[in-house]
Amino acid sequence: MQNISSFTKQLYLFLTACSGNWRNSIYIKCQNEKDAPGYLLAADRDGQPVILGVQQFYQLTGVWIDPAECYGQLTEAGFESLYAQYLLWRCPTLEGHPLRQLCEADMDTAP
Repeated sequence: MQNISSFTKQLYLFLTACSGNWRNSIYIKCQNEKDAPGYLLAADRDGQPVILGVQQFYQLTGVWIDPAECYGQLTEAGFESLYAQYLLWRCPTLEGHPLRQLCEADMDTAP
């Protein structure tokens, strides 16, 4: 599990990407992860996806996300289709869960 500092940096990147309001993000519903409530997607100033787990958001802010209040919703398959080429570069090994991999990679590279 990542440390709090990494989560805080990821939260900062996410909130910057969605102009400080999680409602400006897209909710991604996970298909196979029963214990994961989903992910939030925003795009940074370069158009790169910024992913944050709903559970992580809740742990850091105490705010529970209502998917209906997000700007839009995607399925996990829809995200993978939309970002197929991006995922080839960022997650070349298809082992594991792409959304979790992106979320963890963003935390590792957060400034």
